[in-house]
Amino acid sequence: MKQKIINKADEKHNYRFVKAFEFNFNFGTLISVDFSSCSDSSETNNIAEAMFDEIIDYVEKKGIPNIFWFKGINESVVIKNFETIIKMIREIYPNQKIGVYLNCGIFQDEEIIKVFYECDLVAINLNTVEGIQFSKINKCSDSINPFEVLKKILDFSKNFKGQLGIYTLFLKGINDTKTNIKNLKDFLLQVEPDHVSVSNYTLDGFKPVSKEFQEEIKKIFNDVPFKVIFMF
Repeated sequence: MKQKIINKADEKHNYRFVKAFEFNFNFGTLISVDFSSCSDSSETNNIAEAMFDEIIDYVEKKGIPNIFWFKGINESVVIKNFETIIKMIREIYPNQKIGVYLNCGIFQDEEIIKVFYECDLVAINLNTVEGIQFSKINKCSDSINPFEVLKKILDFSKNFKGQLGIYTLFLKGINDTKTNIKNLKDFLLQVEPDHVSVSNYTLDGFKPVSKEFQEEIKKIFNDVPFKVIFMF
C-alpha cells in the first residue's frame, strides 16, 4: 500500500493553539494563538513549549506576521505560561510585536495584570460599566467586583506604554440603552484608549441592534478624542 505523503501546509487544521493567519486593516498580518484549550488541572508545564513549537512551524510556512495575537486568556489559565511564551518569542524575534485580547474580568487580579505590561497591544472586551448586570453582560465570573475591575483597567491605562484598545459589543435588549452608551463614554474618556471598536453581537439568536441605536452610538461618540471603529 502506497504511503500518503502529507504536506505540512495541509496540517494547519491539526494545530491545537495556532488558529489562523489573518489580515487586519488596523494591525496588518497577524497569527492568532488561542489559550482556551489549556487546562490548569491536567497540564501546566509544557503548554508554552508546545505552543511555541506550533508558532515556529507556522511562521516557517507563512512568514513573520506584524503581530502575534493571543486570545482565550482568562482567570483559569496559568498566567505563567503566557509569560513564558512572551519571553520565548522575544528571544527568537526581538522586534516582534505581541498583542492580547482580554475579557475585562481578568483585571481583578493584580499579579496577572503585571504580565500584560510586556505586550505591545492590549485589547479589552468591555460591554458595559454599569454595576447591576456587569458580570452577565461582560461574561465575567459573578464573584468579581465591577468597581475594582474598572479601577484596575483605569490604572493599567495610565501605566501601559503600548497601544490600548477597548472592544464593545452591544446586544439587542441587553445593553442597547442610551444610558449605557453615555456611562461607557464617560469611563473611556478617563481611560483614553488608542482606539475603541464598537459592534453588535448577532450570534446565539440575538438580532442586530436597531439602526436608530447605531446612529445614537455614533452621535454620542462623535466628539471623543480617540479613534472609534464602528463595525456595523
